Amino acid sequence: MNSRKTRRKLFSFFFQLPSVFLYTVFLIFPAIASLYYALLKWDGISEKIFVGLGNFSELLFSDRYFGTVLGNTFISMLAGILIQLPLALILAYMVFRTVKGFRFFQSAYFVPVVISATIIGLMFSLFFNPVFGPVNTLLKDIGMENLTQNWLSDPKIVLFSVILPGVWQYLGYYFIILLAAMQSIPKELIESAVIDGANTVQIFHKIIIPNIKGMIQVCIVINLTGSIKTFDIPYMMTQGGPGASSTFLSIYMYKEAFIDSSIGRGTAIAVCMLLLAIGVTVIVNLLFAWINRND
Repeated sequence: MNSRKTRRKLFSFFFQLPSVFLYTVFLIFPAIASLYYALLKWDGISEKIFVGLGNFSELLFSDRYFGTVLGNTFISMLAGILIQLPLALILAYMVFRTVKGFRFFQSAYFVPVVISATIIGLMFSLFFNPVFGPVNTLLKDIGMENLTQNWLSDPKIVLFSVILPGVWQYLGYYFIILLAAMQSIPKELIESAVIDGANTVQIFHKIIIPNIKGMIQVCIVINLTGSIKTFDIPYMMTQGGPGASSTFLSIYMYKEAFIDSSIGRGTAIAVCMLLLAIGVTVIVNLLFAWINRND
């Protein structure tokens, strides 16, 4: 009997060993190394100089762009929470209640997710081109020439121009997650509500939302942490310009570390991203724990 338990424990240990090894090598060690490099002034070639929290202090109190970059990142996070997720939730419910064309809509909304972000960035760069882009061309054709803009060079609107493609591309990602959650709700609940005279809006608020609350929480966490590391589409469209008007934390980290050869500052920004991701995750989990206690 003991030998059987021992064999099971050994099997379990060796079965989990590869995943633990990969997790340690590709996540734990790099995270520890990042904390170390964030305390250095180093260009990747010359001698390392230990500066302690100097990089963080410089970013927070004397860097002229960091405040703008942080604000841009928060705006991107708000766009995901206030625009992307509500739209995904509404679309998922509409398709969930659809009888004809369910498979078509399910696939159609998910298609942008599988397209390369580089292609999406290039495509929207062409759309927003002020000279021959279809957005300005359409506005001119319908007599609204006064609304034409330099979408990717005007500091006042460029941020929203680079956030929009990301909202559009990953809308289908959250749509498919929420739709799957809705499909897991017992049909008897909805049928009973219909028999009792509940309309579509009442079913949505009283049955759908409470039963997929956990999945909404997951989507919020994924959305917020994903917004923190936004890079590919904005960089493809504007490289973070003009100035820092469309620069997010990940783009700023890349520029500091690999363009300005300031590995220490770049890694300090990466650590800030990690702390911000942990912070928003804890806040969201605490918020939903409070909501669940008060239901």
